[in-house]
Amino acid sequence: MRKVAIISDFDGTVSRRDVGHHFFGAFVPRRREWLALLDEWRLGLISSRECLEKELSLVRADRDDLDGFVDGEGLDPYFNDFVDFGERRGCELLIASDGLDYYIDRLLARSGLGHLDVRANRLVCDGPRLAAVEFPHYDKMNCTRCGNCKRSHLEELRRAGFAVVYVGNGYSDRCPAEHADLVFAKGELLDHCRERSIEHVAFENFRDVERVLTTRFILHSGNVSL
Repeated sequence: MRKVAIISDFDGTVSRRDVGHHFFGAFVPRRREWLALLDEWRLGLISSRECLEKELSLVRADRDDLDGFVDGEGLDPYFNDFVDFGERRGCELLIASDGLDYYIDRLLARSGLGHLDVRANRLVCDGPRLAAVEFPHYDKMNCTRCGNCKRSHLEELRRAGFAVVYVGNGYSDRCPAEHADLVFAKGELLDHCRERSIEHVAFENFRDVERVLTTRFILHSGNVSL
């Protein structure tokens, strides 16, 4: 029996859709240049850090625009219940995102979840201006592929004695999914797990995650048998 930590991606996993991607899509006027940039990232020609920095430079929006956009977004309808489920059992809960902390913090606070531990890239604002992005979790394991090294958070928890459950849906979730004790996957991550024969559980929402943890594993007082 081991203590359990649950790490979740945010964009398209905790949130209903990829908030960062759709914000850039709405406020980058040079769309062809933006789409070409995304293709370079998907092909591995540039890191997510470089991609995010360039995306921000293409944005034509200020902080009020960002706030208005984020306030139209929402979370998985079962995520609040899932947080309560995990906390009542003493689980460690962590959100790890290769997106921006600004919209993550705003959405979580609006849902009464501002206390959750969030590790993400940091948006720097200069008054109303979206000035820059900082990367406090970059290149933590001699790898510069992602702006936020999600695997480093996983390994930190493992060194502390936790069994790690990982929940994700996208490109930046591939690396941690290959090292977690249990993986819940959808979207691009699900395709990756199937292609690489990574053991996983497919899910649609956090009610599915809660149901599987309840019915297939011993999860009591923060301990799990995986």
